[in-house]
Amino acid sequence: MDIAERLARHPFCADMMPAVRERLAACDHEVRFGENEYLLRQNAPAKTFYLIEAGQVEIKIAGAATGHAPLETLSAGEAVGWSWFLPPHRWHFDAVARVPTQVLALDAACLRSAMDADSAVGYAITRGLLAVLAQRLQA
Repeated sequence: MDIAERLARHPFCADMMPAVRERLAACDHEVRFGENEYLLRQNAPAKTFYLIEAGQVEIKIAGAATGHAPLETLSAGEAVGWSWFLPPHRWHFDAVARVPTQVLALDAACLRSAMDADSAVGYAITRGLLAVLAQRLQA
């Protein structure tokens, strides 16, 4: 199964037009993380948007008083990392694989370029990110 087909199966992209998914596929590659491996670190440059295909990812926040406080655990069908979308493009949280995890990793610079070049791509990604943010706020 190619990347565009895998994107079509992921809930974040399922409602997108095939041409939009094809454009996203050009920014995408598969990555596997081992147990306890970090996908992203708070305050580091936000360069990737992750769509979880299998596994679990724990979102944590680092604080001087609390160490690393867990916020939420995400699993297959969910998205990780929205900080790439707006400047200063730095992660606000940590994300660590709780079990071996497979993701589709979309390059943030490629995504921003695609969004700028094609309003349909920009709309689809923005709509998807707003749904993710709303879900996280409710959680």
